[in-house]
Amino acid sequence: MRRRLLPLLLLLFPAVACHRDSGGGADSGALGSRAEAGRGPDPIVVRLPRAGGTARAYLFPKLDSVIWSGHTTSVDRVLGFDPDGGQLAIIDAKGDPARVDFHMGDASIALKGELASVTSPSGSDIYGVNSKGMVVRLTRAGDWTFTPPAPARAVFPQTDHSVVVAAQRGAGTILWRMYPPDEQLRDTLKLDIGLKGPHVQAGDRIYFGTDTAVISINTRNLTAAPSIPVPHRVVALAPTPSGDRVYVATAGDSALDVIDRYTDKIAAHVTLPGTASELRMDRLGRYVLARPTRGDSAWVIAVATNHLLGAARTRWTDDLPAAAPDGEIAVSVGPDVLLLDGETLQPLRTIGGGASDYWLFIFWNGFRARAAGVDQPVSFASADSAVDSARAADSVAKAAAESTVAPAQSAPPANVANAAAAPPAQPAPAAARPAEPAATSGAPTSWTVSFAALLTPEKARALADSIHVDGAAARVVPAQRAGTTIYRVVIGPYPSREAADRAGRDSHHAYWVFSGQP
Repeated sequence: MRRRLLPLLLLLFPAVACHRDSGGGADSGALGSRAEAGRGPDPIVVRLPRAGGTARAYLFPKLDSVIWSGHTTSVDRVLGFDPDGGQLAIIDAKGDPARVDFHMGDASIALKGELASVTSPSGSDIYGVNSKGMVVRLTRAGDWTFTPPAPARAVFPQTDHSVVVAAQRGAGTILWRMYPPDEQLRDTLKLDIGLKGPHVQAGDRIYFGTDTAVISINTRNLTAAPSIPVPHRVVALAPTPSGDRVYVATAGDSALDVIDRYTDKIAAHVTLPGTASELRMDRLGRYVLARPTRGDSAWVIAVATNHLLGAARTRWTDDLPAAAPDGEIAVSVGPDVLLLDGETLQPLRTIGGGASDYWLFIFWNGFRARAAGVDQPVSFASADSAVDSARAADSVAKAAAESTVAPAQSAPPANVANAAAAPPAQPAPAAARPAEPAATSGAPTSWTVSFAALLTPEKARALADSIHVDGAAARVVPAQRAGTTIYRVVIGPYPSREAADRAGRDSHHAYWVFSGQP
């Protein structure tokens, strides 16, 4: 299994195999040919300002040329990414769940008010538990709540669209499996453990850590495997991306236990210089990062060999330290972000002031430009092209903000660096064409708030009837998209983006803002 891991990762994510030179640059020829051939997604780093502002995306490892930019709210942590919809689910600094739309280049609050046990593995639907113990699901189409027989403490969405709900009942735990929005409880499982310890999901398994053991639950039928004894209280769990192994840190123990998912037994140990308080798994399964109980550093463990590679100085935040697509380790030191060689842990590059941003590494081809009318990727400009990053970022942000395409139907944002190579766009149908700007100064003169794009007029009118802001009612505007009539629910226009944003917030609905009129 371990010998097959690296070839499998290279097959799934060919960007991992990209050449890295001593200066940290990419082999532009390899990247260009790979993009043109369309083999797999691109390695992307998105930098989201922690306090909110302009988010920027880069084609890793080229961190000097912006390929996309857009507005984001403050970011406390990232919940998940939806590659199909180009949506990033986050928690903002106030604790509210929100979404960043890479197509529209904007962010919106999904719900005002904090939720517990918030999760969004797919990056689209957001699940959590409110203060009343109700399960909450937030979607673009609408929200759903469920009151379980006992107040919920945690929720685990599954790949088959079911969810497992966990509740504390007395000194024990009770689990239910269901398929939202159906409220029928399909399966029930009672456990003689509490929910105070760490828990983590890996594929079709949920692992609960206790004072004496690790409990493995099969989510397909809610059955428990025999408990796995550990010498001390479990403080952290970290599964590999495939779920074949789970790394366990226990209190007072300087060794990590490695659980084999197929035997439900401890198969290996990793000796550390001291005790660990937190574990973080590389999303490609190459490294485990362990946080010492004391000090600002990270121990780096190679998953393939369970060998301790060494220690790296870093401050721990929700995003850093983290493993980059090419195997470098990104760490936070003072105001800067350093990229270290994954094997030697020696510094390769320093990004000044980078620690003020939230660093997100993803694999996605949604930032590639596409030729008009042809669903074929257009390659990125070569590394030798002179590109003004700031001008490219501003142009992409403006194009995204002025787009009137609904998220469900929108095309990926254009790569400005390659815009000259793309054929001219065909005129849009009259009903779908954005309004012409009133002036040529470049400053939008009006802004519209959009709430949804629906396929049935009845649902659109029902949603519009429920939205009133300052005495004004939302309206339904039909438009043509690829030969299909869609019905957009909008309100406005407003004289400024700030006024439109304020109206969107006051509506208490999910929304986005664009310039002009629909």
